[in-house]
Amino acid sequence: MKFSVILLAVVTGAALACGVSSTPLRGQEPNILWIVTDDQRVDSIAAFNRIRHGESDSRLGHVLSPNVDRLARMGTTFINTFNQNPGCAPSRTLMHTGRYSHHTGVYGFEYYNPIGQSHWRPMVPEILRDKAGYQTLAVGKLGIRAQHFANQKGGTDPPLYQTNLGYRKEFAAQGMVDWNKESKWVKGKPGPKNETFYFADGDQLIWPEFADSASNDRAEIQKRLGLLRHYMPDDEDKQSGSILAGVNPQTGENTRDGSFTRALLDHLAHAGESYTDMLDRPQIGPATDKPLFAYIGFEFPHTPVLPPAEFRERFQNRKYQIPEFSKEEFAAFPPQLKKLYNNSQSDHFTEAEKHQMIADYYAFCAYGDSLVGEAADGFIEFSENQDRPWLILYVCGDHGWRLNHHGMVSKFSHYDTDLHNPIIVVSSDKAKFPAGKVIDEFTEFVDMAPTLLAAAGIDIDDSDYDYLDGRDLAKIAAGALPPRDYIIAEPTWVIGPRAVIRTQDYKFAMKIRPRAGHTMTATTAGKDIKWALTADLKDIEPTLFDLRNDPDEINNVAFDPRYRTVLDALRAKLQNIVLGDGRIEIAWTKTGTNLPVHQSNFAEGANDGLLNVPALQQARDDHRRGNQ
Repeated sequence: MKFSVILLAVVTGAALACGVSSTPLRGQEPNILWIVTDDQRVDSIAAFNRIRHGESDSRLGHVLSPNVDRLARMGTTFINTFNQNPGCAPSRTLMHTGRYSHHTGVYGFEYYNPIGQSHWRPMVPEILRDKAGYQTLAVGKLGIRAQHFANQKGGTDPPLYQTNLGYRKEFAAQGMVDWNKESKWVKGKPGPKNETFYFADGDQLIWPEFADSASNDRAEIQKRLGLLRHYMPDDEDKQSGSILAGVNPQTGENTRDGSFTRALLDHLAHAGESYTDMLDRPQIGPATDKPLFAYIGFEFPHTPVLPPAEFRERFQNRKYQIPEFSKEEFAAFPPQLKKLYNNSQSDHFTEAEKHQMIADYYAFCAYGDSLVGEAADGFIEFSENQDRPWLILYVCGDHGWRLNHHGMVSKFSHYDTDLHNPIIVVSSDKAKFPAGKVIDEFTEFVDMAPTLLAAAGIDIDDSDYDYLDGRDLAKIAAGALPPRDYIIAEPTWVIGPRAVIRTQDYKFAMKIRPRAGHTMTATTAGKDIKWALTADLKDIEPTLFDLRNDPDEINNVAFDPRYRTVLDALRAKLQNIVLGDGRIEIAWTKTGTNLPVHQSNFAEGANDGLLNVPALQQARDDHRRGNQ
């Protein structure tokens, strides 16, 4: 692998020769690579741990990430980036739109068709294609449930990305994956969701959803892979949940993510040429006279957590600290959080199971790091061969993942384990994104879209782009924008409608809608928008954490009278932002268009990035005096 050699050359040579103008010259728009991993925690990256805590390892134990560490040395790290909706589909939608969930009306995993919806605006690859002349390419997990891009009647032409090199299902059909899960259709309807494991020796074994299936290789798979599946306390079988640990049935390059990487590199290697891709389809490589926008969506370390043996063995003998969970913490959970706990609890696992879950997770991240390095390597080489500027935007997870933190696995919560996902931007233009620079002010996932558009030469200050909620990270890196006083998030799936506001010192979250479910319906969309404004404190199910002395978010002080002025201030700000500053609610249907749009504007302009609240400043001053 040539990654280290190429990156050092970029830092010391070609990058220094690039121009420093804020807008690229026509014909010199940079090639852009957008790397997104899946369910990856902030502490899985050694460089991030060094920035945050002064040491390479996670607080839980050993991690390994030499390639992303090198990207951090090459580029600018936005260490305090937070996602705005910790679920795969809503997070990726807000990345691609540059808009909060409450401005698109996409809050979870609902399928949506925005054709004809007046509030909708084009996504990043559409704008780059139509406004900046980019050719667009995707491979791997996209995770966006927008139906107008589906390969069906009524879909758009061209699709969201002009070239799509494939996702898991396509590669599985060619045996180029390690695992695949899909429904077997029975009489036109989806049947059981069976898992197929693809072994390096050519075996393809089936783990059926139901143990009494005629085709059942469960025992052999368990013997060969040693799987740990999520299970509930009363589940004696322990064989039905998602896979939290185990060894990969394939070698490194033949996993799902390995195939995604090879497909990308194969495409880049055929610039301006016709070729047959890995899926035996005719393709044309990137045109040499146009800039390229390429997206690669890795699946690691999302379940199934299956690190290849050569990576897993490096972590097997490591000792990890297992996060503790107390009865007192559980007792303070509001109903929404107890609902999440009942869906994803893990504190009943044995110590050995918890330890294996943690070790295999970090091993899987280490494996993925090697693929990130290969993708960046090939992309830089491709761009240098074209004599074209380039930019890489790396996202450490579409959201995070809990490893028994707060007694649970998975995501979908208001905790920082779920929301904290730093970004690294590496560019041949070191004036915009200096090597080794760290930005510690608040940044958000909605900042990605304006950053990518601005890098391509699009004037995002034009009124046509007023709808964007984010900021250009290049301007933040240059200190040209005032810092945010807070970030917001809107976890909705599983937990139900909830919203979060986080400042430097406090984290406040609350239930924002009276309904219990996470799916919007024609009956609930647009109804009782102002419910939370007058609801009793108990009914909004609040959590408030004083991050100054409780950084792990264990002690809920929402009902402590000493914090009431702080809580009231954060509640008022949060409610106005997510409920009254252009909130959109739609009862999406899979194929429906021109659906009723419910919009709420009773607090227009509330999301100004500022918290001019005397109570918060007073609390901060009191705390500082107490520590002197």
